Amino acid sequence: MHSFGNRKQDKMIETRSKRGNPARTTTWTDLEQVESVFVEILSRLPLQYPIISNFEQAVVRLHYEPYVDLRRSLCVLHVHAMILASMVLYTMEPRSFRRFHLNTIDSAESTYMISSFNGVICCVNRVRVRDANEFCDLKIWIVNPCTGETLLLPQRRPSFQFQPSVGVAYGSTDYKVFRIYCSGKKVPEEMVFERYDFREGQLDTVYRYTLAYECEVYSSITGVWENIGHVPCVPMYLHLSPFSCGHVFVGGKIYWMSSLDDEGAILSVDLEGRFEVIQLSLYEGDQKEEDMITEATYLINLQGCLSVVILHPEHMDVWIRMGSGENVSWILLCQDTTPVGDNDIVLAMTCLENKIICVTEEKWCCYNIDTRRWKRTNHGGLVNHPTVYPFTESFLPCSGML
Repeated sequence: MHSFGNRKQDKMIETRSKRGNPARTTTWTDLEQVESVFVEILSRLPLQYPIISNFEQAVVRLHYEPYVDLRRSLCVLHVHAMILASMVLYTMEPRSFRRFHLNTIDSAESTYMISSFNGVICCVNRVRVRDANEFCDLKIWIVNPCTGETLLLPQRRPSFQFQPSVGVAYGSTDYKVFRIYCSGKKVPEEMVFERYDFREGQLDTVYRYTLAYECEVYSSITGVWENIGHVPCVPMYLHLSPFSCGHVFVGGKIYWMSSLDDEGAILSVDLEGRFEVIQLSLYEGDQKEEDMITEATYLINLQGCLSVVILHPEHMDVWIRMGSGENVSWILLCQDTTPVGDNDIVLAMTCLENKIICVTEEKWCCYNIDTRRWKRTNHGGLVNHPTVYPFTESFLPCSGML
């Protein structure tokens, strides 16, 4: 930070205590070194204030340790609806459920938020491609809701008979976007038995082709996509999400639910592109089917640990993955009742510090892990697949590079 005064003749400021203590002197140089004062002043200014727009890059670079945000945390970001081709974004404080309009971003198509990191969000929307019965694709956007900046990532090869799944991993300033897609039929083509079909008095055997699924990664540092090869399995289809992009980033890895069959499975990938399939194996013994894993199963980042929330009729189980290396295991953190009834449809779930936040068609629900208490309120009905994520305002550009 540059000096406000002349270095050769620093102006002396003389102060005296009301209690009669001896006077002491302070130079402007001394004041400048109290950076927290300057940061506090900036944090109270509106984002559009001229000093912010003029010096935001210099200030962010100056106070990067490794990522310092000059704005106060607003906790939750919520995409409310698409109105007149605009994405309307709100912040919400989960203790009071008060919602504030953050920004309205122009968008040519219906857009869905899939991740929030370091003050920017990742959104996707469907792409119309040739031969819609065979190929499909997504546009992937990086958006800073505070500045209104948007970045459309380069388009890639369309996916064959499989809607791509997207996951975002992030560091202090950079990020990586993982895109899992189907590159087509395996070569040589492998025929797999599917079923018998009785037609016109004859029994036919129906086969299907084995498909090849691959992953490519976009790095904000290089600005290009790189194919990292085949994946062992794919993220599962999510009935209540318009895109199969439900994932969570925890401890340097992205996690997707891959299967709910039998004991369930999770697909993970680290920043180096190494994949792993994790078996849940949560329930043992003589458990009733309705008391085991259900379709209402969600992955969350609970205070830095991968956690699984499983909703049952009127109650829930919260599991947390603890340990490292060969000593990793699932621990049942808590079992409790919920305000989510049999007829409630859960549209989104996330975690903010020690609070699990759940959105249904009719209400917000917030569960405090420490106190084991729920808070809830009706929201009057939300439309167009609302999503909710932890969020903090920042100046970080969509490119991820300062």
